[in-house]
Amino acid sequence: MAGRDLDSLVQVLPYIVVGLMIAFSLGKQITALTLGEDVAKGLGLRTGWVKAIASIVVVLLAGSAVSLAGPIGFIGLVVPHIVRFWVGVDYRWLLPYAAIWGAMLLSLADLTARLIIKPQELPVGIMTALVGAPFFIYLARRKIKS
Repeated sequence: MAGRDLDSLVQVLPYIVVGLMIAFSLGKQITALTLGEDVAKGLGLRTGWVKAIASIVVVLLAGSAVSLAGPIGFIGLVVPHIVRFWVGVDYRWLLPYAAIWGAMLLSLADLTARLIIKPQELPVGIMTALVGAPFFIYLARRKIKS
């Protein structure tokens, strides 16, 4: 986050606010989609629309994160999988907990990056990669075994 100023945040803030509002309002629908498309349709969900809107939200939020934070924005891919172990698959709970845990994980990675080779600093992207890469390998191996 070094070298970023408030102007960068101000430029991206409308996209973040809109993306978060829509994401939190889609919690029930996305949870229904996790049950399967047939079940979701049986519950009266218009799955095509939900998928399209969710895709737009992903582009808004991921684009905003990467434009502000660069490659450390990928932490948003790791954290929901970690949080899912504790809160389950209900996206009404998963989304807010993922936001909190993502902030905590990034803060911890930044603190570690500052302290590990003191008085110099490692880029926080290296620390997040040390957490993220093994976790992605674990997820990939788990999917292969399933």
